Amino acid sequence: MAGFVVGFGVIELSTSVLSQTSRFSLELLVLLVLQLIGPILVSVLAMALLLPRWLERVVKQGQKAWRQSVPAAGFVGLLLMLLFFVGAIVGGVLVTPRADLFRETTELLSGIRLRDLLRTLIRSGVFLSCICAWCQWRASTALRSGRSEALIVSNLLVEGLMLAFALKLVWVLVFNTVIS
Repeated sequence: MAGFVVGFGVIELSTSVLSQTSRFSLELLVLLVLQLIGPILVSVLAMALLLPRWLERVVKQGQKAWRQSVPAAGFVGLLLMLLFFVGAIVGGVLVTPRADLFRETTELLSGIRLRDLLRTLIRSGVFLSCICAWCQWRASTALRSGRSEALIVSNLLVEGLMLAFALKLVWVLVFNTVIS
C-alpha cells in the first residue's frame, strides 16, 4: 500500500504541479524508489511493525534471539522492498495521463537494469537486518536494566530511525563508491 501511495503521489505531483511528461515522471519514480527512498522507507516501516515481535523474542530467548530474527529480517526486507517497488510502479502507471497502460509499463520496466533492482533489494534486506540486530541488542541491554517494554519500544523506534539514516549515509559514501 505504501508503494502504491508513493507511486501515485510522485506521478501526480510531477505531471500536474511540475508539468512533466508521464515518461519522465515514471523514470523519476523509479529513480526515487530504487535509489533514494525505497530501502530506507521499507526498513523503517517494517521496523515499526516488527519491533514488538523482536522485543518479545528477546524476552523469551534472551541474547540468542538474533539467530532467528536477523536472517528473517533480511529476507522480509527483500520481499517487502519488492512489493513496495511493484506497488509504486502500479500506482504510478495508473495515474499517468496515457491511455496505453500495458505499453507504458513494458517501456518503463525495460529501462530498469536488473543489477539496480537487485542492489536495491539487497540494500533493503541489509538495512532491516542491521536494524533488527541493533534493536535486539539494545532491547536485551534495556531489559537487563529493568526498563519497561513500552519505554524500550519507544526508544528503539527513534534509534532505529536514526540507524536507518546512518546506514543510508554509509551505503552512499562507502558501497556506492566501491561498486562504481
